[in-house]
Amino acid sequence: MRLRVDNAIDLVRLRLDVLPDGLYQPVPALPVRKAKRAVGSESRWAAMEQVIERLDVQSAMDIGANVGYFPIMLANRGIPSIALESEPKYVRTTTTAVRRNRLGNVAVMDLQLRPDTLGLLPATDCTLVLSLWHHLVREQGLDTATHLLRELWSRTGKVMLFDTGEDEMPESFGLPPMVPTPDAWLSEYLQKNCAGSRIEHLGRHRAFDADGLATDRALFAVIREASH
Repeated sequence: MRLRVDNAIDLVRLRLDVLPDGLYQPVPALPVRKAKRAVGSESRWAAMEQVIERLDVQSAMDIGANVGYFPIMLANRGIPSIALESEPKYVRTTTTAVRRNRLGNVAVMDLQLRPDTLGLLPATDCTLVLSLWHHLVREQGLDTATHLLRELWSRTGKVMLFDTGEDEMPESFGLPPMVPTPDAWLSEYLQKNCAGSRIEHLGRHRAFDADGLATDRALFAVIREASH
């Protein structure tokens, strides 16, 4: 009886939390038809999955997991994963999604990424930093965002998967000029701040700008080079 009541309450809460725009990601097993970023999430996963398989990733952490699509996809491959998120409604939705997918290898971590919380994060083979870095720059400044990126890389054993808002974002985000092109600037930035890495460009994928208009962004695999 308690389980049935809990499930009913969770579904009511889910329907409220996804108003008015639906889910951001196409999370399996959730009874919500509309996912704003379905195309971009699925194309990113198709590109990332090949790298994850090639590098034999055994553990993963998604920083800013939204509603948990990527940790759930990783977990379905048998890769234990952490979904780190600080927005309450996304934490609730991810927790519901993990339970409805009957996954015992996903931990949902309710935490905001800041310099004083970094020490709580574990080391994993794979770190996902997707559609997050531009928010870190806006909220904490470029220097702090760069510090956080370096620290996340230091906890990454094999690969960091990265994308971010580019020159489509408004000046209020405080992003540096990405010249000569966002692809080139971001590749150089990642190479400079992720010591001992090589950068693979995994294509450009559908995203949305600050006004909700469709755009596309580069996806990168930052791969740790084997030490000799």
